[in-house]
Amino acid sequence: MEKNPFSFYDFLGYLFPGMLTLLIVMHMTYLKEPSTISDYFSIAGFMDTVKNKLSFDWLKSTLILIILSYICGQIIAYLSSVTIEYFANKLYKYPSYYLLHDEDRSFDYYLNTYFRDGIYFGNFIWRIILFFTAFPVTSFILLLGAPLKINKFITHPLDAYIRDSIQTKLFNLSQKLNLARPEINSDNDYHRIVMHYVYLNIPNCQRKTDNYIALYGFLRAICLISCIFTDILIIKGLSTINFSASFDRTGFVLIITMVLLSNILFMGFVKFYRRFTLENYMALLTEKNS
Repeated sequence: MEKNPFSFYDFLGYLFPGMLTLLIVMHMTYLKEPSTISDYFSIAGFMDTVKNKLSFDWLKSTLILIILSYICGQIIAYLSSVTIEYFANKLYKYPSYYLLHDEDRSFDYYLNTYFRDGIYFGNFIWRIILFFTAFPVTSFILLLGAPLKINKFITHPLDAYIRDSIQTKLFNLSQKLNLARPEINSDNDYHRIVMHYVYLNIPNCQRKTDNYIALYGFLRAICLISCIFTDILIIKGLSTINFSASFDRTGFVLIITMVLLSNILFMGFVKFYRRFTLENYMALLTEKNS
């Protein structure tokens, strides 16, 4: 199958998130001080930055912006994989696991999983850094995910018949590939084998899985950008608290809106991460030769 030098993922996963990051950084850099939280969302201020502050030749600036956006997007994609995706996998396990397991996990389970399970010093430090980096998502999911049934909604399994059928296909595939029989209750990501088998042997699924990868990569990157931007707004709000002045209701509403948006983006990422895994499972299930 011939591939173009630039794929759909290059635009959604790298170029767009990188460009968004650069535009946000440029806008924040040229904000006049003292500024308010509302100024970060000022369209007029942003247009003034683009038109007057960034006075490059149009063609030259376009090429530079595209190149820098792509490079920045690569960095954001990597950082989002070791933050947002790591957080999702650590908290819920891989979609390949919870799709096949019907478990009722409590509030304490999620806290213990993140802050205690498999902890050593370096790992603990990274989880603390991650907690504050993606604070709008990590705090919301850890504290309210279980009580609001969000975690249960994300990890709801397939029905018993489909689960049993997929497990049978997994065992048959391991025999066909001359591999050890997969341990269904293992935390290992055995879905990788299924993914490669399906992609190489069922071409009709390639475009659909490529689209799911692009979508969950895009949402994962945008989620990280949204989290960091919200962190900056929270720090800005805390640093400008003045008890003698009136309460900044607009700024507070904007912060809450960004927190909700960050969590919607996170749930969107998990949704397409799950759909990508499910697509591979269902392709394997309906494939006659496995």
